[in-house]
Amino acid sequence: MRNIYIIYALFAIILLGNSNKLSAQSGQELVDICGMIAGDATYLKDFPIKLDAAKVGEEQAKARHSLVLSKNTQYRFSICNSKDYPGEAIIQLYDNNRLLGTNYIVATGKSYPSFDFKCTSTGVYHIFISFKEGEQGLAVALLSFVKRL
Repeated sequence: MRNIYIIYALFAIILLGNSNKLSAQSGQELVDICGMIAGDATYLKDFPIKLDAAKVGEEQAKARHSLVLSKNTQYRFSICNSKDYPGEAIIQLYDNNRLLGTNYIVATGKSYPSFDFKCTSTGVYHIFISFKEGEQGLAVALLSFVKRL
């Protein structure tokens, strides 16, 4: 399965590298790229996000999605940013008011393309997606199944 993703990635790089007329990235292109980042995980759902830049004095815009996750399952949350916008996406997973996972570590300022979550309780969870420093951005978050625990 991993070999298929590698071949697909190489094909996409060659195709995009030889194109004289490149256009803006579409949502489907971002989903495909994110699928490659997710690796050996099974695609479940994608969440396209496009947010305008926050104005001075305004709270930063966030996209919110609710989803049901199953107990004893490991999930992977991946995020892919469009190269056509300056914003770098941050995805956060919450259970009520408790942060359970994120791709951005505040202490180091480092972002990661994905993070895994081992679900210990079936229920409704919420993901919030925003862009660093309230910048304008376009991204796709991907939920993938990794394995049963």
